[in-house]
Amino acid sequence: MKFGLLISATVFAARLAHAVPTSIADVIMSHASRDGIDLSESNTPRTTRARLHESEDEELETSSTFTAHAEPDWYRNVAPFTGGNADRNDGGGTPSPAWNVSSHLDFMDTIGISHSVLGFTSPSANAFLGDKARTVALARLINEQLAAYARTYPDSFHFFAAMPLPYTDEAITELKYAVTELGAVGVALMSNHEGHYLGYDSFTPFWQAMDGLGGRQVVYVHPTTPWLNINETWIPANPYSDIDESRMEFYMETARTFIDLTLKQTIHNFTNTHFVLPHIGGAFPTMIDRVLKTVHTELYESSLEIFRTRFWWDSASPTYFHQINGLLAYDIPKANLLYGTDYPFISAAVTAADFDSIMAYPGLSDEEKEDLLSNNYKILFGDKLHFQ
Repeated sequence: MKFGLLISATVFAARLAHAVPTSIADVIMSHASRDGIDLSESNTPRTTRARLHESEDEELETSSTFTAHAEPDWYRNVAPFTGGNADRNDGGGTPSPAWNVSSHLDFMDTIGISHSVLGFTSPSANAFLGDKARTVALARLINEQLAAYARTYPDSFHFFAAMPLPYTDEAITELKYAVTELGAVGVALMSNHEGHYLGYDSFTPFWQAMDGLGGRQVVYVHPTTPWLNINETWIPANPYSDIDESRMEFYMETARTFIDLTLKQTIHNFTNTHFVLPHIGGAFPTMIDRVLKTVHTELYESSLEIFRTRFWWDSASPTYFHQINGLLAYDIPKANLLYGTDYPFISAAVTAADFDSIMAYPGLSDEEKEDLLSNNYKILFGDKLHFQ
């Protein structure tokens, strides 16, 4: 099936919103053609068209915000695993769960959350390793889909845009389109893109473009499969296969890419850019002293200052039972703590238990817990978040 046929998913979503032209498919194709993206000729496995259903206008009791994953049917057929190469139909991760907008809104209502900043999880646009054309096309379709959700449910959704790295020039084009034309409030990067961590030298023009957009830019970094390319064969570098990589290896991936960003001084050089770390940084906080107190000691104090000011720490997963204490030992301001979930990859019951652990955490006052759910997001995003 052609990628172009998947446009029906975003067309259906967009037509639920007000003042959207009936020729939206033509607009999407026209914009893609203008940017050198061929949506009609990039073949994918047979997919299921996404279905959106108009929600009732509900007044939720809270004004809290969280980051969460979108996983429409068409994408789940493209990438059936969290992580992995669609052409190989593997990846060693968790099978992608069923998801739709109605169930997501129901989940938000259940735990008292009114706003979601949506993004696609691993592998995001990197479902076809080594295939530039399909990576670029898939990033565009992901972003058109997320923009359609945000237009259709402006009181509930904003979104992080997917980027077709490691193809830097194409990623810069997509960055500008997603932020300036589609209304993305930030971008979602993977911990590595085809085995290249985010401090990779060839990514420097992308960071320059991001920083050059002006004002505060927000980058959400999600862990993904650690890939090795050996003799043109992609191999998931998960040395412990008894447990799926999303449970343990993903934490190591977060550490790898943020150590890379630190040692390459990407975070030092591009000062408009703020980073959101899910799982309150995974294994990264554990590695800070080990790396920066033993080698590159000259970066220690300046890096800590960045970790305390331009890093934002998302709570997704069971992070407030014990893990949070290790992070706060670095004197991370509590104003930089955010609420996030791994829904729908973690069940609603487990997510509710995680939420309860935050509410029961003795290291935060009641006011700080309220800020974690709402005000800290407003500080991070500023006027990027607009709810009607």
